[in-house]
Amino acid sequence: MLEREIYHHYNLYVDQRTRIGGYEGFRAHDRYYVLVPMMDGNYLMLQDMQTIMNYLNQKGEKDLPAWVTNQRGRVVSRVEGQDTILFELPRFERSERGSIGQQLGKFHKAGENFPVMNEELIRYNQWIDLWTSRLDQLKERYHSISQNGPSSEFDLLFYESFPYYEGLTENAIQYIVDYEYDRNGKEEGTYTITHERFHSGSWIPIKQNDNLFMKLPLNLVVDHPVRDVAEYVRHLVTQQAKGDVISGFLSDYTEEKPLTRGGWRLLYGRLLYPATYFDVVETYYNATRSHEREGLANHLKYVLSLEENHESFMKNFFNISGLPRDVVQFEPVGWLTKS
Repeated sequence: MLEREIYHHYNLYVDQRTRIGGYEGFRAHDRYYVLVPMMDGNYLMLQDMQTIMNYLNQKGEKDLPAWVTNQRGRVVSRVEGQDTILFELPRFERSERGSIGQQLGKFHKAGENFPVMNEELIRYNQWIDLWTSRLDQLKERYHSISQNGPSSEFDLLFYESFPYYEGLTENAIQYIVDYEYDRNGKEEGTYTITHERFHSGSWIPIKQNDNLFMKLPLNLVVDHPVRDVAEYVRHLVTQQAKGDVISGFLSDYTEEKPLTRGGWRLLYGRLLYPATYFDVVETYYNATRSHEREGLANHLKYVLSLEENHESFMKNFFNISGLPRDVVQFEPVGWLTKS
């Protein structure tokens, strides 16, 4: 029983159970708490996440939860058969937060120049190497299937779709290579605290209509702020959001934290890169148990079905983004401009 386990681990009496942003939550002693399962099992990163949260707190970032240690002084507890972290919700001040784009801009400003101690957190200036490595691994898988034939529906879907995504990835890599060459070692912008994949579920909505979110200190890395901007736009494109929603997000973000010319180029290059495709394919082929692969063929079909929408967005990127072409001049990928 959840109430008994909460008391056992944390010496908290559960007054009321509730759902908070899709997670199990409860009220105890007039405070609210949320239970977040450890999905990736990366316990070594927890100390880094605590360090990051302390840094953001010092920089004045709002709406961060507090880690709750159990009675043994540990962050992770076994609750209902799942390794879990307990967070105490902050006391939300009654002040205007702004849109999610504006809040993300403020989050990035608070996270600038974080003193990185663990190199595993760093993604800054590493996109080319990371993307090339991921592409090479899928090339090996593709050639293996080419020689031995597909052994599953997923194999066939991957085999038929990979050449297109290989070309798209090479375009994205070349775009970033050209950017690196043109900047000639000069930094445009700085690194900050970002999310591995920023989307609508990265922050827990408390009051959706008021843009009130609890900002979970999990799955954070250090990278160029464009990482989060691109991934949220990718999320909106995947959700088939209208162009004005995407342009509104970009306008709100850049109002708070303007992008440099190089930042816009990085944004375009990252949006070219088919991250969602890689995520699904790698999840399937890295799975060690058959049940972990269940449903991934249908997931890949869904990703493939969205590619036409992605192409359309990239073709209209300059109009949707509101990018001032007379100020920020760079060329789109040639084949995307053809009708």
